[in-house]
Amino acid sequence: MSRRIRVVTFVGTRPEVIKMYSPIRALRDLDSTFETIVCSSGQHAELLSDALTTFGMSADYELAVMRKNQRPAEVAWKVVRWAADICDRLRPDVVMVQGDTTTTMAAGVAAFHSSTRVAHVEAGLRTYDNSAPWPEEGHRRIVGAIADLHFAPSEAAAANLVREGVAPDRVHLTGNTGIDALYWARSQPRRTAAPPEGQRRVVVTAHRRESIPEGIRAIFGAVRQLASLYPAVRFQVVRHPSPPVIRMIQQTLNGNCPGNVEVLAPCSYIPFTHMLADSYLILTDSGGIQEEAPALGKPLLVVNRRTEREEPLRAGTSNLVGTDQNDIVAAVAELLDDPVRYARMATRHDPYGDGLAGERIVKILGDVIAPSTGTEFRP
Repeated sequence: MSRRIRVVTFVGTRPEVIKMYSPIRALRDLDSTFETIVCSSGQHAELLSDALTTFGMSADYELAVMRKNQRPAEVAWKVVRWAADICDRLRPDVVMVQGDTTTTMAAGVAAFHSSTRVAHVEAGLRTYDNSAPWPEEGHRRIVGAIADLHFAPSEAAAANLVREGVAPDRVHLTGNTGIDALYWARSQPRRTAAPPEGQRRVVVTAHRRESIPEGIRAIFGAVRQLASLYPAVRFQVVRHPSPPVIRMIQQTLNGNCPGNVEVLAPCSYIPFTHMLADSYLILTDSGGIQEEAPALGKPLLVVNRRTEREEPLRAGTSNLVGTDQNDIVAAVAELLDDPVRYARMATRHDPYGDGLAGERIVKILGDVIAPSTGTEFRP
């Protein structure tokens, strides 16, 4: 008899929810074919909950893994055991994970040890430096070694996987599901006022573990210096909830700081996308923002020593500036002072797809898995 394909998805952080939204939505649009189960580890509890609410999603199974001062290894151990229990109890046809978090790696390993197919969304990103980003590079390479289906966001990512020995018929170029979410969010009504006409805003985010403490200190020091040099420009620093990042903000930006620096609490995804769209340029070490900025036509300065997202670099719309304070100040000043240079970088392009990655992923899942389950699949 025909039965539904059981897909168990794992998320743990806000970026995972954002990037799993479109495949989960596409799976649930075909609920006569797919039984879709969402499991939340709670790796980023508050931000994760907000993201689920934003996308109208809820978790079927929850772990609430995080504890104060918990080491990444402890998170991994707890998620592996929890995810293995879920796999053993539910016997899914496939477990789907996204990206490179501890939850992604641990749930993928648990599924592998339960003899369950693993499907990896946003597969193939590489710096080939396990210290940058840490621990994300190691996580995604582990999942890349055990996954059965690899959904690559770009041609470069797909090529990485094939070069590493993954069978080409297991690598599928889908585009990045984060762009699906971005297009959806940009179609939603504004929740914040647009900036005054003519006001230039620089959006700043920073949180990478490998940059703590000195790199983060340099990034925020550069913001303070730039704010003094450009009093008419507004610098919007979106505070990451990481305690070391908060401490560095308190040390460098609190107190006698220029009035054109705003330190903002993390905001929901929809208003944040409008903030990015309203910006003049973006200063970040976030992987997701490196994908969103080209789709919005915003010049991007990457404050990290490595990036796995080289497509905007090759297109000339982003620049890898590192974490030296003088280099950051010089790179931002060039774009604020040189309209020709700015115009060359402020070019909208789509290196990460057309917003239909989720639908492609679900079609591939149906085509690959339906024959072994006796399920009739009609996308």
